[in-house]
Amino acid sequence: MAMTKHTFCRICEPLCPLVADLDDDGAVTRLRPDREHPVTRGFACHKGLSYLDVHLDPDRVDYPLRRTNPKSEPIGQFERVSWDEALADIGQRLREIRDRHGPDAISCYYGNPIAFDTKAFMPAIGLASKIGTRHNFGAGTQDMCNKPAALEAVFGSSQWTIPDFYNTQYLLCFGANPKVSHWTTVSTHKPMHVCQDIVARGGKVRFVNPRRIESIGDTTGELVQIKPDTDVYLMAALLHEIDRNKGFDEAAVARHGRRVAELRAFVARYPAERVASVTGIDADTIRRIAGEFIQAKSAAVYMSTGVNQGRQGTLAYWLLNMLSFVTGNLGARGGNYYAKGFAPVSATEPAQAKYFDTPLGEMRHVFFALPANLMADFIEVEPDPVRALLVLSGNPLLSVSGEDRLRQALPKLDLIVCLDLYRNATGEYADYILPATDWLEREDITHISNGVQPTPYVQYSDAVVAPRGERKGDWWIIARIERELGLPNMLDGDPPQHAVWLDGMLAASGLTVDALRVMPHQTALLPQPAREAFFDDLVAWPDKKVNCCPEIFDEALLRCETIFSELDSEDPQQLKMISLRTHYMHNSNLANMKALKTAKHGLNPLHIHPDDAARRGLAEGDNARIFNLNGSVTTNISFDDTLMPGVIALSHGYGHGAAPGVTRAHALPGVNANRLMPTGPGSYDKLSNMSHMTGIAVEVEKA
Repeated sequence: MAMTKHTFCRICEPLCPLVADLDDDGAVTRLRPDREHPVTRGFACHKGLSYLDVHLDPDRVDYPLRRTNPKSEPIGQFERVSWDEALADIGQRLREIRDRHGPDAISCYYGNPIAFDTKAFMPAIGLASKIGTRHNFGAGTQDMCNKPAALEAVFGSSQWTIPDFYNTQYLLCFGANPKVSHWTTVSTHKPMHVCQDIVARGGKVRFVNPRRIESIGDTTGELVQIKPDTDVYLMAALLHEIDRNKGFDEAAVARHGRRVAELRAFVARYPAERVASVTGIDADTIRRIAGEFIQAKSAAVYMSTGVNQGRQGTLAYWLLNMLSFVTGNLGARGGNYYAKGFAPVSATEPAQAKYFDTPLGEMRHVFFALPANLMADFIEVEPDPVRALLVLSGNPLLSVSGEDRLRQALPKLDLIVCLDLYRNATGEYADYILPATDWLEREDITHISNGVQPTPYVQYSDAVVAPRGERKGDWWIIARIERELGLPNMLDGDPPQHAVWLDGMLAASGLTVDALRVMPHQTALLPQPAREAFFDDLVAWPDKKVNCCPEIFDEALLRCETIFSELDSEDPQQLKMISLRTHYMHNSNLANMKALKTAKHGLNPLHIHPDDAARRGLAEGDNARIFNLNGSVTTNISFDDTLMPGVIALSHGYGHGAAPGVTRAHALPGVNANRLMPTGPGSYDKLSNMSHMTGIAVEVEKA
């Protein structure tokens, strides 16, 4: 009989509550907003509401597939096999590689959508450790690893803070466009209402961005345009101006901070007058922002992917937190705070940066991963190359810097296994493609939003429908691979671990899956945390003091000055490329989604300011070649006067021309911006393993 079920989206951080309508046969016919949900009151975006495009997509992989042609051929040919046959062969080949060449010959990559799967995420990031290999890679080194790296150095723990949106009088946002991207790494709903509420109560919102972004407006906030990859210098100048104008909360700094003098000495190198030409922001504007921050009754800061992906994302996130800390806004009402969720994290032992030697230089794991833009190098390095790659959801060929390098390297691997929804561009090189369930086919809780919700709650969702074909949960696939390797796994135990996994995560809040099942909307509201609890809960250093200028940053601080000098002497006509997020893309894992892949939005043109185009003899609609020493792509021109002159923009998540397994994306492939990104030793932030993916120097000419 027809019925409805409560569930929630698992595409991005808001995890929007939804209602699924099922027909008499138990099939989902529609997804709609949960308008009675106690927190969201019906907010949901078109991506989650259109997810049936993914669930019912005829291009989905529904059965295990085995390659039948050589990996040297870029388009794979596959045959259907049974799960037992596939897993037995995968296990045997992995054991042979491990026994002959050691565990480091096996590598893992984890990405999306597995990051939004509660039962699979920790097994995915932990598989490499169980195997014993150091070669673990992840999508985080493309978007957010700078944040845990900075926090561990400053606080000794990696649980980040969020802005107190609902109480602040001043919000300063770097590299964010919440109208399009929502609030990345913050789980809140109706993203522009946050800004509207601040302005309506007499507060101010300032966005710092190279584009005149969609989020700005009379009721939502003002814009300060900045040259790409220079935010760290603006933050340093703001801190210097705040210090110069007696804006430090000396009592808070003395009580909770150490190495404050070193922080002051560093930011003093970057007064407003010095950074003005490099940032593109005049000194008076910098001083005005600093004054606003000091004078606000409460002030919060926020930073997103547009800064994370720069060359100095770790230093930028450090200085962002210092803006909050030294002004007394960290752990204060209206500032930034730790939003305890259903599984609170309290610091016990401080995190330690453990570097080790590799054939490609000294490095460490950040968020369990090495730099993903070194994958090709690790596959080709002698005498001990990586020989097997397990892709635990994701599409590194298109999402990691250096597609051309990876296309040369992947055929050299003895074994590639992909767990995914689709036969994507990376899957074309796979020996096996193993079909995973989507989020309508599995039970889950809102784990990804734990600790980053301004209104804390936890929701449970049953599997709305049974898996189609022979799709299996990612956790089950990983567990079966581990079993083949003789490793402990989630199928072990009595009861087995997978049966009690969610209850184990909920235990700290006194909740269980059974309790959530019978609650309205399968949701439990959680108490608001005390704002000032941050220092007790999350500062892990023995003296419980914030390290205001971590010693581990010494080399990066010298590099910061070197980069400044390079920028200061750069040709003023040099074009810099940033990524352009739109409502019609979301990485490459939704590239085949009918609701997003419309003719108008199917491709990714190069956005360029009309003045920059005119200097190069380019007209609207022309085909243009965008190139640098890393690579080149060719696409058509779209004039865009929202861009700061000297800045061009290209959306990521495209480039499916050699991925016939996703027919809609293949028909409108677009171009892969990551072909223009640097790879190899020296191309990433050593502190965080973050790839350099914004503010990329490029040239543009008519094709």
